[in-house]
Amino acid sequence: MDGQPELNLHVLGELTATREGAVVDLGGRRQRAVLAGLVIQRDQVVPADRLVDCVWGDHPPANAHGALQAYVSHLRRRLEPDAGARHRDGVIARAGPGYVLRLAPDAVDAWAFERDVEAAAGQAPGEAVCTLDTALRRWRGPAYADYAGEAWAEAEVARLTELRSVARERLLGTRLELGEAQLVIGDLEALVKEDPLREERWRLLSLALYRSHRQAAALEALRRARHVLAEELGVDPGPALRSLEAEILAQSSGLEAPTQRSATVSVPRPRTPDGLVDREREMAVLEEKLDELGEGGSGCVLIEGSAGIGKTRLLDELRRRAVGAGVFVRSARSSPAEQGFEWGVVRQLFGAGADEALQKGDRFAVLRGLCEVTTDLAQDAPFVMCVDDVQWCDEASLQLLAYLVRRLEGLPVLLVLALRTGEPHAADDLLSELTGNESVSVLRPAPLSEQGTATLVTDRLGRGADPFVAACHRMTAGNPLLLRQLLRALADEGVPPDVAHVDTVRAVGSRAVASLVTLRLRRMPAAVTTVARAVAVLGTDADLVTVADLAQHSEEDVAGALDVLTRSEILLDGHPLDFVNPLVRDAIHADIPAGERALLQARLDRRLKSYSSRADHAGVPPGGRR
Repeated sequence: MDGQPELNLHVLGELTATREGAVVDLGGRRQRAVLAGLVIQRDQVVPADRLVDCVWGDHPPANAHGALQAYVSHLRRRLEPDAGARHRDGVIARAGPGYVLRLAPDAVDAWAFERDVEAAAGQAPGEAVCTLDTALRRWRGPAYADYAGEAWAEAEVARLTELRSVARERLLGTRLELGEAQLVIGDLEALVKEDPLREERWRLLSLALYRSHRQAAALEALRRARHVLAEELGVDPGPALRSLEAEILAQSSGLEAPTQRSATVSVPRPRTPDGLVDREREMAVLEEKLDELGEGGSGCVLIEGSAGIGKTRLLDELRRRAVGAGVFVRSARSSPAEQGFEWGVVRQLFGAGADEALQKGDRFAVLRGLCEVTTDLAQDAPFVMCVDDVQWCDEASLQLLAYLVRRLEGLPVLLVLALRTGEPHAADDLLSELTGNESVSVLRPAPLSEQGTATLVTDRLGRGADPFVAACHRMTAGNPLLLRQLLRALADEGVPPDVAHVDTVRAVGSRAVASLVTLRLRRMPAAVTTVARAVAVLGTDADLVTVADLAQHSEEDVAGALDVLTRSEILLDGHPLDFVNPLVRDAIHADIPAGERALLQARLDRRLKSYSSRADHAGVPPGGRR
């Protein structure tokens, strides 16, 4: 789309389009439904039959596919009036049995909104407020308002609406942490009135009232919450509300605003660590490969591991050292939003230098041409080629990487790839070929040790007491990303790393990493999310049969979902079923909507009563054995 007028689509409200600020006429409701169906699938090929369902539902015309082609043709002319006959590479491209929408990640307001919400999770409070405020201003009304109630849009509308609710709560919660308690009370009252079954809203409102020196009002809000939950769902408040009520009654100093605590407690503000922790072995290998490159050698290194284990940080450090040694670096980063763009990673690596090779006819000719480009560049000077998040690489570029790995010998090129494990890819065979090549050196960074955790605690908060460090390590299982999120939140709240605040680690950590976990889970199929929530409710009692009973899915489907969660490193591999660390479990449990949580708890209660009844009938005392 380089050189083309800026085109933007808007679905957070009625479906509209603008080109350089001017409104584009998208035609009638049915024609716009085609575009809506493509936006929902985001860079994925949408079969023609599915688009027919979006337009006509159960009553398609006799020549539905012909009419669909006409709608697509009209949309192409309106979205790209100067594109002529360039349909294959245009905004709406024909792909196999259907069509695919090809737009930049920020060209659709819903896509940009989701990106901003995810980005805010890793930012300092002041910056996060700006990011979340910008994200929420993108909404002009209900998502896909033109198609409210349509079955094909229902799931996406519900997903975006829930994410908007989370973002609104997080924005007000962050402002609360910045000392704006009195300013957010009105907004929180409005949120509670809008959806009184969301416990997080009651928690924030009660905390804001307490920090505004209105203790009686805070307790009254909690009593209102208890009444609403009992009347509407027949359940008691969850642990977060019960804990808050106890702390308010005790006038706990932990409820004071961070600005109040900072006057009496000296805690270093967070800063980004300059060095790597517990990565001496990995950097030694990369340094050795860099030295070999300087002597005319070649090589390929694969850094693989779970989300947040530090793969990108190792790539950054390698790039920094390579540039310091005078070695040229070419970099690319894959993303889910760009996975459907053919040769996307190649274009990042080679820029305009790849254009001539990409014009060749068949795929094999293109691969040979790109290999020649690599050879020519290496003859000029040795260079490092870094590709991050290979698991989201487009198939064509992935084929080139696999092709190059077998042809590096004799070329002064160091290829370094970072791969997140547990993510499915349409071209798994190519990934297997790439990762299974015997010439590839594989690095698998381990979780941080407790000593490494202590180093980061000291860097962020000051020297930590051993029990405090142990709690941080236990809660995050040594995952560097989760640990940094936790420490940033602890520093923002002014929590000192002493023995008296060990119990604070889990409460603060759960909130700090919630968005990282829940956004990842929401990208998975609905059945997988339901199974993860059932495991979170069951805790240590989770097993396949019980999870199937609570989730209301077959045991075969639950087994498949558990496999997805294990490969995605949300659950541990083995028995009993358990999450990779307590913070992940807490984040998933807290994200369960109140109604669904009540339903899962009711099913669990019925199951326990059934077992108890059977045990009594068999003459077995409760909790005992014959």
